[in-house]
Amino acid sequence: MASKIALHVLNVVFTIFGLILFSGSIAFFCYINMFVTLRNSNHYLLDYNVYWPQAVPWMFFVTSLFVIFSAVCGCIGAKKNSKSMVTTYGIFVSVATSLLLGMAIVALVCADGPRTDNFIRDTVWDAYSQMKDHPELEQYFGNVEKRLYCCGADSPRDYVSWRNEFPQSCCDVVRYNFLDSYPIDCSTTNKLANERHGCSEVAAQYARIGIKVLSGVSIFTALIGLLTLAVAFSTSKKIKNRRRTPQVIDGRELETKKVLL
Repeated sequence: MASKIALHVLNVVFTIFGLILFSGSIAFFCYINMFVTLRNSNHYLLDYNVYWPQAVPWMFFVTSLFVIFSAVCGCIGAKKNSKSMVTTYGIFVSVATSLLLGMAIVALVCADGPRTDNFIRDTVWDAYSQMKDHPELEQYFGNVEKRLYCCGADSPRDYVSWRNEFPQSCCDVVRYNFLDSYPIDCSTTNKLANERHGCSEVAAQYARIGIKVLSGVSIFTALIGLLTLAVAFSTSKKIKNRRRTPQVIDGRELETKKVLL
């Protein structure tokens, strides 16, 4: 049956994008957590506010799990040739599609904006202040600067007030063929270091890009869900529930049995 094959194909695609959304939500959570772990936790002991950059990965994580669960239900229903299971699958897909569209809209409207910028900026500044007071955290903040190619909280000039030179994480390294890389001079007059953006600006931009990507994948997965829903509805109409056919006993055979009794 062509509709069953189409349902299987769409179900596989639906599952793949559900896994992509699942992986993306985890990656975004790790990205945000990279800054959150560096800040002073004592400042947030009584802070029960929900910050959108922290809520977004959980929103898409739960939605992706429901998408994967719906896809598994669809595979079972199509293989068993059960109309009731295909109908149930259609209900699950409709709920998953609504969640995908709803989460994408909420993320784009509420999270992709100044709220994310402010949260990232406050978090980076808190982490930067922690580094100044606790030198052992300098390496961890330096890893952030290396990954994002940024320097300081707002700009590289943040270091000028309390350091004679930039940290090596703000400067590029020179690499010659097979030789090991070595750092170049990282004084406060280093042109390349001074041209870098502050980590709060770079981190906020990456966070907003991540929110847009997750929302885009969610919307595209919802479109696949709508197409899958149409095929599932068509398939459920064609599947007939198996019924037991009553056994017809021949009249002569019945009379013979009566005589024997």
